[in-house]
Amino acid sequence: MRMYSVFQPKSLYIGPGALSQIERVIETIEARKILLVSGPTVEKLGLVDRTLQAMGSYRGHTEIFINPKPEPDIAIFEDCAEHAREIRTDLIIGLGGGSPMDLAKGAAVVATHEEGMRPLLGRNLLRKKGIPVILVPTTAGSGTETTQAVVVEVPEEQTKKSIWDPRTMAEAAIVDPDLTLDMPPRLTAETGLDALLHAVEGYTSREANPMSRLYALEAMRLISNYLIKAYQDGSNMEAREAMARAATLAGIGCSNGGLGAIHALALALDSRNGFNHCRSLAVLAPWVIRFNSEGNENLYADIAKALGENVAGLSAEKASLKASEAFLRLFEQIGFSPYLKDYGIKKNELNALALKAYRVGQRLIHMNIREFSEEQTISLFREAFGEK
Repeated sequence: MRMYSVFQPKSLYIGPGALSQIERVIETIEARKILLVSGPTVEKLGLVDRTLQAMGSYRGHTEIFINPKPEPDIAIFEDCAEHAREIRTDLIIGLGGGSPMDLAKGAAVVATHEEGMRPLLGRNLLRKKGIPVILVPTTAGSGTETTQAVVVEVPEEQTKKSIWDPRTMAEAAIVDPDLTLDMPPRLTAETGLDALLHAVEGYTSREANPMSRLYALEAMRLISNYLIKAYQDGSNMEAREAMARAATLAGIGCSNGGLGAIHALALALDSRNGFNHCRSLAVLAPWVIRFNSEGNENLYADIAKALGENVAGLSAEKASLKASEAFLRLFEQIGFSPYLKDYGIKKNELNALALKAYRVGQRLIHMNIREFSEEQTISLFREAFGEK
């Protein structure tokens, strides 16, 4: 048994109507000037105005920064940080999916580090705290509101990198499922898969611990029971609340337990046309899970059971294989293809793509429960391509 640590926001407000607590949370931080970071879709849906209204008297002390790109790059993070410095903000609120919340967290620490963002990319490289942050998710997937990571697009390297440091942690997270009711079915499904894969890797990573597994396993159970319900009926508040809670639990799980090869290898797909972060993860998931289950049968049998598979009377080996089967069955229910060939990837690209994935994923692959080689990565990409 080894020592482990658990990081999460100082305060979590979870459940329908949680947004009503934001004025009180701001009071505890004693903020005088606030920067609200969000995205154009969130603004269009009226959620920026709704949040400003919930902020009460603090609305008049707030400026708005709208993230111009779905996947913000270093230049956008630095622009946002510079704006925060110019207006002397002492609180940043991130409102939206993973990207606006990442932007809020990242700008908060870049604003207090004069050297810019690039030297901060990596693990535990921050020298000081950032500006205090409150995070308010409007999707149920990224779990960014509870993690110690900030993800950024690095266009010149055609990949994503991250700041991984507990100093990026939010002062408070406000998880109100009312804000997720406008998510369309496809976004509901993809963000739900994102949360599910945070839970799977938070459970199986080499850095996983009893607490991360506790959070991750409950997240898997919730998603297994409620993702399809939320996908089929977006107005189902019971399902929306369960998915919002699951995403938050999964975020705590992977932030404290680590990730693995699914996230590592997906980095090579994230910047491709036809892919977003959720899609990149999901299309690789069944094949990585099947690979990882060898030698780790008990862990993946736990996952299969959490995902609703009947494993009674099965050997650990046979039960573990049902974890990947559960994913394939879930994909069928939401009309999602698990094959790279269906997203514009050509067969003659596979070797180069796999080798790139192995190279750019090194910072996460070391956390994977089973070691990967370049040759095994190529084999996995061929399996994920969808041709025998």
